[in-house]
Amino acid sequence: MTTDLLPTDDQASPEAPEPSEPATRLPGGTLRDRILAGLIVISKVATIAFGIDALINHGSPRLRGKAIRLRALGYVGGLFIVPVIWRMLPDRGRYPAELDLAVTTPLFLDAAGNAFGVYETAHIDDVVHVANSAIVAGVAGALFAPRVDERWQAALAGAGVSIAAESAWESMEYVAWKLGADGMNLTYDDTMHDIMEGFVGAAIGALFALTRTPRSRASRRRAGWRASLGA
Repeated sequence: MTTDLLPTDDQASPEAPEPSEPATRLPGGTLRDRILAGLIVISKVATIAFGIDALINHGSPRLRGKAIRLRALGYVGGLFIVPVIWRMLPDRGRYPAELDLAVTTPLFLDAAGNAFGVYETAHIDDVVHVANSAIVAGVAGALFAPRVDERWQAALAGAGVSIAAESAWESMEYVAWKLGADGMNLTYDDTMHDIMEGFVGAAIGALFALTRTPRSRASRRRAGWRASLGA
């Protein structure tokens, strides 16, 4: 029997190249995920610590007259808004870490500014009002996005919700002040400044919703609010 038809070592077909290894992920996700998680944990822990300080030292000069105990409860409660709502969703998908950090940041700034006695002098109040209005406008815009024809309509509706909410809040504060409440050092000028800052924040949130929302209506309906908020 001849062996001419059998391939020799030199004639043997080369081995197929081994498939390349998939890109390795860092433990706990990508570097970006880990940075976001670290920032969230640090800011939440610090905010809780500032809240405890406020409850214990509410009578100190740096905290007196600011309704700080009520604020402290708001700090801690606000930290759990995003985690609790996300947990309750039936199809929650990826955790919206960016949204959680966005909600946590103004709470942290408010708590830290009062804890160190620089809330007014460092204009932290202005930053917090702008940030809160931007968050409301961005989230509301994301919720409207799958239900409108054009994404600018979602952005505009989100801004409207934010402005209405901020104006209602400031109106209630103003009425409380006129009725004799003086625990938060309210003035007419402060109320009007806060309302104007609400408009600025609403514009920022609307711009966020406009740029993050898919242009295609079909894409918006398919992805829902997650397309804008990154969940």
